[in-house]
Amino acid sequence: MNNSYSIFVNTTDRFEDCWYPFFKLFGTYWPDYKGKIYLNTEYKEFSYPGLNIISVKNSSITKDADKVTWSECLIRALNVIDEDIILYMQEDYFLKAPVKTETVSDFVGRMKENDIDCLHLTDQNTKGPFSLSEYTDLWIIGQSALDRVCCQAALWKKEILLQYIKTWESPWQFETNGTKRANLLPHKFYTVNRNIYKLNINEIVPYIFTGVVQGRWYEGVIELFKENNIYVDFRKRGFLKDAKPKTLADRLKKRWRNLPTELLSSLYLLKLKCKLKIFN
Repeated sequence: MNNSYSIFVNTTDRFEDCWYPFFKLFGTYWPDYKGKIYLNTEYKEFSYPGLNIISVKNSSITKDADKVTWSECLIRALNVIDEDIILYMQEDYFLKAPVKTETVSDFVGRMKENDIDCLHLTDQNTKGPFSLSEYTDLWIIGQSALDRVCCQAALWKKEILLQYIKTWESPWQFETNGTKRANLLPHKFYTVNRNIYKLNINEIVPYIFTGVVQGRWYEGVIELFKENNIYVDFRKRGFLKDAKPKTLADRLKKRWRNLPTELLSSLYLLKLKCKLKIFN
């Protein structure tokens, strides 16, 4: 059985300062991964010794990185990937312990054998409801579950992931509205058994959730970087604890700014319900 898959690291050139820490830790804690790693850059190239990194440079021809959405950049990148299954990550998912390579490969094989469309690899996504699957170490995510679609580390069938991405959506809208679409569509979403795989106890892909929040460093990376001789000028981003709280005016402005795209997503969902003949 060919359990081939590739790693997909979603990023932006503005987060270039995360790439060296990410890949140094990747090389340290996942040394037996020998496949392709797609880095979804806009224009920039990056390499690290011993790793097969393919910099996508999704805007290098169109020169429109300042105009396209997060979702459009994601679609462009996925369309250049050869493998049918990807492990989705982001540039601030800094590995902190060895990855269970054989488990990941085994899960990829099961996805191919049993037509599983998405398999979440952590317990930091949906809270269910869940049901038992044909495997003792995997649960089925219920059709009505919140966060069925989530940007944390997961194995995805590329063609299914592409079906959930809408060009106008931000990452947060993709998770929220993608989940609403997943609540209607018959795709199979699985997650790891939470009684077996738990944060900081037994993790398949152990990483920090997440290293950069609201554009600022999460303080949990400091010790990890220090232990691995990674030196970063934290002053450029600052730390999350120093971020000023969002005012009511800030939140209202954001909601107003997102209103057109939220309407597009609502209309798309309505059309999907009509197509599926769901009238509630």
